[in-house]
Amino acid sequence: MPQELLLNQEQQEHYRNNGYLIIRNVLSPSEVDELCRVLLEMAQHDAYPPALKYPAPGKYTICGNQVAQPQLAAIAEHPTIVHAVESLLQQPAHLTASVAYIRTPSDQGSGAHCDYKRWRPVGSSMNWLFAIVPLVDFDAQYGPFLVSPGSHKLTRAVDDAPVQDLAPPKREELAPFIDPELKAGDLLLANQHTWHEAPAGTTQENRYGIFNKYCAANAPPAAGYYPYNPAALAALSDAGKRLLPVCFDRPLNDVRLLIERRTKAESQYLLVEDKERGGWSLPGGQGWEEQEALWDVGARIGSLQALVKEQLGVEIPWMSYIEDVETADGMSRLYCFSETAEQMPTPEGGNSTWHTAAQLEQLLGPDDAICHAIETWQRDGVVRGKGKSLAQRKIQFD
Repeated sequence: MPQELLLNQEQQEHYRNNGYLIIRNVLSPSEVDELCRVLLEMAQHDAYPPALKYPAPGKYTICGNQVAQPQLAAIAEHPTIVHAVESLLQQPAHLTASVAYIRTPSDQGSGAHCDYKRWRPVGSSMNWLFAIVPLVDFDAQYGPFLVSPGSHKLTRAVDDAPVQDLAPPKREELAPFIDPELKAGDLLLANQHTWHEAPAGTTQENRYGIFNKYCAANAPPAAGYYPYNPAALAALSDAGKRLLPVCFDRPLNDVRLLIERRTKAESQYLLVEDKERGGWSLPGGQGWEEQEALWDVGARIGSLQALVKEQLGVEIPWMSYIEDVETADGMSRLYCFSETAEQMPTPEGGNSTWHTAAQLEQLLGPDDAICHAIETWQRDGVVRGKGKSLAQRKIQFD
């Protein structure tokens, strides 16, 4: 990372103390105008939700694999943005969400919230931040972007287990929201736990903005990464391709759970009898999307909870993403649920068996996907959180 692009100590302290940082004039007026032109064109054909037809009142979202559009790819890998992000994350960054919004004049904005949400690929990492670039002045006319300074410090760790869990702040503890007076072309970096809101403006013109999210490479989203496609990867430069850790164009049609029973001696892992293909496999099977929202593509926790309940008769309260692997007919997304032997629920039926990692290597071979998943799960230095399903969202940070 070039030394001149690193944030100075004052900037980093401001971010740590307040939960946000502003870098002025990152984009030129001509770059801002070109982005507005591109987004307006895309909003008329490729925005979410598809039922919203421009210029009907509402919020038009351009996201996900639409980062393949050259101007959006350039923002995703913009050197000033990426270096500032990585300076604050203290890690190489992964792009978990490429999002642009156009709010038409009648849109009502959004209420106060923070975006750490354990059921969403874009919000379930334990170390991520917003990189927001307004393309108009975020003022009273267009609608400001308000932040509660220091609110990121109010989120509390629940315990010190290997997989971390957090409790939300109490609303009455939040500091008063302020307007950081963002101008077109500025960059706002906001911590994942910083509370913010976006009141409606008064202008009769559109409000444009980029709202990308990046996580630390050692803190994967608990719900799993958004699955970018080869077109999105190809749009990035050779240097920028590292921002997309997951990229495939095969269907994500399988989901499996590595169940780890921790003991004082050695962890054990559960296999179930695979009646369709023969032999033994991880619990799971055909998965499904929980939401239609494009930025939440890839979350499979709810479907995997249902499959494991059917197969083993146990409720899995949380799980955390491991990796994606190729199968004969697509991709399989792997999660893990880890608990001590004393707290591990007992599977029902006689079609499951426990094995140590060494036993699985002998049974399956060291190159088997299950053995690789265990190795990935046990990798040192990875910060993991507890992913939840959409059905569990009411206990989250709504």
